[in-house]
Amino acid sequence: MKAITENGDTITIDDKYEIKRGGEGKILTIPERPNQVAKIYLNPNVTHLGQAQKDALSALDNTHFVKPLELIYPKKGKKANKQKGLLGFTMEYLPQDFVPLAALFKKNYCAANQIDTAFKNELVKQLPAIVDHAHNQDIIIGDLSGYNIMVNPQGDLKFIDVDAYETTIHTHTGVLLDEIRDYLYNGVVSKESDYFALAVVMFNLLTHLHPFKGIHKLYKVMAERMVRKLPVFVNDPDLIIPKCYTPLTDAALQQQFELLFAEGKRFLIIVGQPVVPSAKPQPTPAPTITAGNLSIKEIYQPVAGEYILRATFQQNQGLIETNRQALVYDSSNQGYVTLKHTITPNQLPPELQQGELRWFTGEKNVLALQNGALYHFLGNGDFQKISNFQLSDKGRYHLVDNILVVLDGEYMRWLFLDDINRDFIRIEQTPVFVPGFDVFNGLIQNTGGVQYVFYCSGKHISTVKSPLSLIESVHIQGNVGWVSYDEQQNGEITRKYEYFSIDGLQMKLSGEPVFGQRQFAYKATSASGGIVFEPDDDKMRVRRSQDFKVLQEFDCSVLSTESALVSTQAGIVAYERDFCYLLNSQK
Repeated sequence: MKAITENGDTITIDDKYEIKRGGEGKILTIPERPNQVAKIYLNPNVTHLGQAQKDALSALDNTHFVKPLELIYPKKGKKANKQKGLLGFTMEYLPQDFVPLAALFKKNYCAANQIDTAFKNELVKQLPAIVDHAHNQDIIIGDLSGYNIMVNPQGDLKFIDVDAYETTIHTHTGVLLDEIRDYLYNGVVSKESDYFALAVVMFNLLTHLHPFKGIHKLYKVMAERMVRKLPVFVNDPDLIIPKCYTPLTDAALQQQFELLFAEGKRFLIIVGQPVVPSAKPQPTPAPTITAGNLSIKEIYQPVAGEYILRATFQQNQGLIETNRQALVYDSSNQGYVTLKHTITPNQLPPELQQGELRWFTGEKNVLALQNGALYHFLGNGDFQKISNFQLSDKGRYHLVDNILVVLDGEYMRWLFLDDINRDFIRIEQTPVFVPGFDVFNGLIQNTGGVQYVFYCSGKHISTVKSPLSLIESVHIQGNVGWVSYDEQQNGEITRKYEYFSIDGLQMKLSGEPVFGQRQFAYKATSASGGIVFEPDDDKMRVRRSQDFKVLQEFDCSVLSTESALVSTQAGIVAYERDFCYLLNSQK
């Protein structure tokens, strides 16, 4: 359909251009405006953003807030038909390198993207000033969570969902993510609740843990912990703190967190000197045999100043990328993994020494992506450039088992990593609306209010429709995965995580939410099911995929909730920034 903006421009509003959907609206690209998107409200009978609210929000700066630009109305002749009501509004279209700030709460993501303490220091310096700017315009943010703040590799911050902010003419709905709701003060949205939410975001960013997460033996619910003022840093013998927690050594900042979380004060946090996290001791090599009938063998231990960016393993081959080198392994033999190749920067040809290098491994081939070109590693420092592939600057990709899914231009392409003939790689392609895909949170397609997830169904990529209306992210291995989604009840938004299996054309949810996301491993034992290996602090949990019931737990002191697990012929590969181990149950 054709619509008209408040300034009289005709634009196209069509569901085929949908890229995202939330609880109250859908986001569409605008063919006539490549640098803008439209938010179209789902329920036209509900009062939404109006001219007065838009004018109030215009006081926010353009640098940090993705605010409404023009209102959109149905078109009647050459004029806006305001009698039929508001459709939505236009706003800035953020480049694809912006990701939710919440991604930086995870250690593995920071390691894989080389996000260091200095980068986070710059972010925490900016955040209070941005919130203070909004308050100085008599604007309250409300749902100030890490999912509503976007950041790019250059450290630019953008606040989204701005139309919901509270102004002098618009009261906030009170619908918030429970993780940043100020339960100590009855969850009321105010400038003080913004101070609390901001402190939660900053604490999570700097310490890799929400201040009220962990397990308390008496107070199981996060809201109870907030009300009783029991953050993770209090000395409480009944509190079990996750291993991912990295305490701060900056005394001034820590004192402010204590006032906010342990004493219930509310104020705008002040960032002074650079924040330095406490040094985490390097893990000592694990013994070959540990308690719990589990063997642990070291695959790789980074040396001083080195850390693991990511580890990608298939059944028979794997690759570890560090900030200094790439290591290729044979994982085809039960019980042990052997090093095949070590690739250091000085071994790379000149064309691979400029810019960021991204590695991919199949069952037998290893490839490197550099400046949009793909190179096949032949061994002994030799590379063959793939002649039938080139990735544009706007291209995106996602590895699904040993198939690299590429979204570029107007096509989805499947690159079969293990099917290479000289300088040609096998490619299949299909036309798609590329902006409608999310590759950061899994491989998700948004189209007409329906979401589809993609997975490897053997030798090809298949798709399945999600039974949930609004999923946030997925993690899939084989035909098993977990999904995160937001559940709203009585103005309360809770993020939930749930396992699922894919059977035929159906995505079957387990029906029992689990506590947080885990980078699990899956091992198929039959055509209809298999075993899920789930990391946790000091243990590995084993579930059956048919109903996701827990079958067994192994003691494993090297693991944490941040560990990533992958199933191989050799066993279960487990890695974090500081280690990579092979796990096997003892016979």
